[in-house]
Amino acid sequence: MILEDGQMILDEKHKEFVVRHIARFAELTDIVEAFIEEFEDELPPVRAMEALTLEEMIAQDLANADLPDEDWTFKEPNYKTHYMNKFITEHKEEFREKHGDEANKLLNEAALKSYEDDVRIRCMNTFKELRMPPSDEEVNYYKKKLRENLYDQFSSLDINHSRFPNKYRLLFQQTRNEYYENHHIRDLSITENLGRELETLYGFQKQLIYKLDNPKEIMKQLNSAHQILKSILAHNTVNANQQLVDITPHNVKALEETQKALIDELKQVTQQLSRNTDPSNGTHNT
Repeated sequence: MILEDGQMILDEKHKEFVVRHIARFAELTDIVEAFIEEFEDELPPVRAMEALTLEEMIAQDLANADLPDEDWTFKEPNYKTHYMNKFITEHKEEFREKHGDEANKLLNEAALKSYEDDVRIRCMNTFKELRMPPSDEEVNYYKKKLRENLYDQFSSLDINHSRFPNKYRLLFQQTRNEYYENHHIRDLSITENLGRELETLYGFQKQLIYKLDNPKEIMKQLNSAHQILKSILAHNTVNANQQLVDITPHNVKALEETQKALIDELKQVTQQLSRNTDPSNGTHNT
């Protein structure tokens, strides 16, 4: 997987990872973070060219040398042509005097060699710069662009997207069916099942809201999400009350004995407080 012109090229296993997570209703932002954690060792370097060796960098520059350069400001189509024309102009007379009829051929060969030497020097300088630790600014920019690129590409791996690849359709449907099967709740009278189902519904509602663009529809779904949240709160409150330990004695005699013991203990505490605060004792404890 490499970073090419700001875009990350995903392998099959990476795309399948994303498809499975989307099929399980995971949010794209969460999938991006899970992806970065799962494939940390396969992520491209902060600088894309850092992955190249010096020889690969030189070969790449030489291979692209003859391509037109739209950003080139001189009349020549690219830097190579400009460099060689300049070299030929500067050494034309020198080669004519020294080589006679062979001057043009040898001059072109010398111009090409000089250009290739220039490419090597520039690549060596770039290679050294790339081996320096990246700045905090570079790292932060890289992380930002990485997440943006992943998010954009992951969105097309949703089965509802117009560019969803058909070859992943079966994987998506199988994963979603498995998810439904694993989360099928047969008995909502069980407290844990009901709580889990409410949380799942809230998760679905959040994902739907993130995908919407229409403000009215967003507000409608926000209201629904709010109702689900209130249901979760009510459920948790009821569940908490039900789980309180019942310490009330069910035996009447035991209840009376407990009450009597509490009353006797209260009397003893009251008497002790009275003695400690009685002015006739000459003391006033606080």
